[in-house]
Amino acid sequence: WRRRSWRRLRLIIERGCSCCSGGGGGGGGLWGLYLRCLASNPLATKCFTSGLLNAVGDLFAQVMFEDAKTKGVDWRRTGVFTLLGSALVGPALHFWYSTLGKIVAATGTTGTAAAFVSLALDQLVFAPAFLAVFISALFAIEGNAKDVPAKLRQDWGETVVTNWKIWVPFQFLNFRFVPVNLQVGAANVIALLWNTYMSWVSHQPLKVEPVLAAVKGK
Repeated sequence: WRRRSWRRLRLIIERGCSCCSGGGGGGGGLWGLYLRCLASNPLATKCFTSGLLNAVGDLFAQVMFEDAKTKGVDWRRTGVFTLLGSALVGPALHFWYSTLGKIVAATGTTGTAAAFVSLALDQLVFAPAFLAVFISALFAIEGNAKDVPAKLRQDWGETVVTNWKIWVPFQFLNFRFVPVNLQVGAANVIALLWNTYMSWVSHQPLKVEPVLAAVKGK
């Protein structure tokens, strides 16, 4: 019964992707356009969509959590966040998902077992390292390279745990049912929520560390 249910769900997803793509290349609205661009130039498409989602996520964070309606939008910050989406997030996810598929194929696992292997590698190996790189790159580009170690000590652990809460359930379904070439696109469904959180947490002010505060107080 479970196997029939899994197969049925995967068939529904694959039919949905086929219908949205217009049966392999024609119409299909924005999703069809996305699939055609993905087929013709996958890396550039993922860079563009990642940059766009980073931009929207940052604007949401500023408006919803940082009172941008009163203080105004920090467009330089949005530009930096967009740049990171296009130049770092998009390429990293493109090559990671491609590599991950090859690694899992080499293990000989299929179906649910392959999804669990993919999930373990993605969330226990890639995600923690990539989050550290992302936060470090953001701070460096914004001119705060000297504060990177303190920022990582303050926020990296909590960010990784939040990442697991949001991404683990979704990524299992993504790896289990979505074709490899569409996995980055599927992840974009959750990416707007995640990018909003990442923008907010990445721009939280550094807390004065106890040792440093004691030294300054002398």
